[in-house]
Amino acid sequence: MSYKLSMLLSLLIASPASWACSYDGQFSNPFAESYPGALDVAIATQQAVKNDVIMPTKVLTGTNGLRRVTWWLKVWGDSSPPIPSNSYIYLVDSQLWAQYKQGKAIAVHVAPPKGGVTVVQLTETTLHSLISETLTFEHALDIGLILRT
Repeated sequence: MSYKLSMLLSLLIASPASWACSYDGQFSNPFAESYPGALDVAIATQQAVKNDVIMPTKVLTGTNGLRRVTWWLKVWGDSSPPIPSNSYIYLVDSQLWAQYKQGKAIAVHVAPPKGGVTVVQLTETTLHSLISETLTFEHALDIGLILRT
């Protein structure tokens, strides 16, 4: 096999570590600072669950978890969330990146942004509360369940 073909196959097959999320079988510690502010969002979520502000969600792993969170992101994107088009969404507990473009489906499992864009950080529990309409975006921002930078 030629060197160029070998390199191309390696790039296509190997997923960069920065793209890896817990659904890739990577260990994910929600209390690690995987992105600036992620630890604060994870702690705020735990406090909100402890104080019965939001209800915890059942943890799903692998394909089932990815399928569920993809659906939740689609539902949220279809509701025209109060975030700018071309924003990145970071789920801190699963370390999953998505990109929102108004009028288009949310792209899930994308590479992290390089900078200069809005990043919205939240947990899957907060996302579920938003789409279940038991929590508003503004209230989640106020109590630290969402961090928008």
